[in-house]
Amino acid sequence: MRFAPPPAVRVSNTASGMNQVLARTLNERLITSLLLQNDGMTRLQLGQESGLSAQTISVIVRALEADNLILKGEAVRGRVGPPTTPIILNPKGAFSLGVNVAANELSGAIVNFVGQVVETVRVPLESQEVLTSSLTMLVDELLGACSPQMRKLVAGIGVTLPDDFDSIHGSKIEFETLLEGHTGIETFIQNDVTALASAETLFGATRKSGDFLYCYVDACLHPRLCLSGRIHSGQTPPPFHTTSPGRDSEVDEAWIDAASFAVRNMISTTSLLAKIPTVVLASHAPSQHLQALIDSIAMPKDQDVEVVPSYFGQDALAAGAAALPLHPKFMSRSDAAT
Repeated sequence: MRFAPPPAVRVSNTASGMNQVLARTLNERLITSLLLQNDGMTRLQLGQESGLSAQTISVIVRALEADNLILKGEAVRGRVGPPTTPIILNPKGAFSLGVNVAANELSGAIVNFVGQVVETVRVPLESQEVLTSSLTMLVDELLGACSPQMRKLVAGIGVTLPDDFDSIHGSKIEFETLLEGHTGIETFIQNDVTALASAETLFGATRKSGDFLYCYVDACLHPRLCLSGRIHSGQTPPPFHTTSPGRDSEVDEAWIDAASFAVRNMISTTSLLAKIPTVVLASHAPSQHLQALIDSIAMPKDQDVEVVPSYFGQDALAAGAAALPLHPKFMSRSDAAT
């Protein structure tokens, strides 16, 4: 199912200046969302997809060019008439920082405007007592990895927490206050797997489709169901294996078998409620582990389901956190969990 953009916002001549600014912002988000979804479009295509007039498209394109958020792609030749030049997002137009808080580790990532991971950092988390200091230390390390120009273009900091964060750490710390006070950068908080599924709708293989099943796999299967672009979460099933593979360990056949069985059951159960064309799998395990898991999942022929790896690879949780600020600031799609 193709993503249907929201109605274009138009402002009459009698509208207030503030409403005109708001309308321009929403329309710019609509255009950047379309460009991200389609890997570049001509002005004519943007007008057709958005419903905005050619004049409005020209104004938005000039504004985005002035902010260095878009670039001109390579001219398409060989057609009747003059060559057409698509407009693409500038990967260096904006950056975002992300931190994932796990039971015994903090992982961080910097992503660019098209969701590519440009830097990763990991620090061990020895106890709750050092959580805040470890968090600020990791963010400082991420900022230190940014060039002066990148630092000016940081859109925000995303922090993601596991389902059982409160039971692990005793109480939820006000990370927004901590990090915004420490860095002066706006901070966004979300559940880790929900944020990752949401990031997949922006940058991954499912960005043109609103229906998919997302599964993050470690010692448990953490599922999220996305229908019509909206993410739904439920209870996490019990652990299916006592351990999960390490980042650099050999392929664990017992884990592969247990995870494959759990994923197949989840797909079969979900298919009773909705037709899901795509299943996205993610894990902190190396890519060869994940591919072995995907290869082991054989669904019945009557279930036409494609199983694909996450766009973000081994650093998926930190990258999902980094995508959090890009949703509200640049994109018209604000997927939410229910």
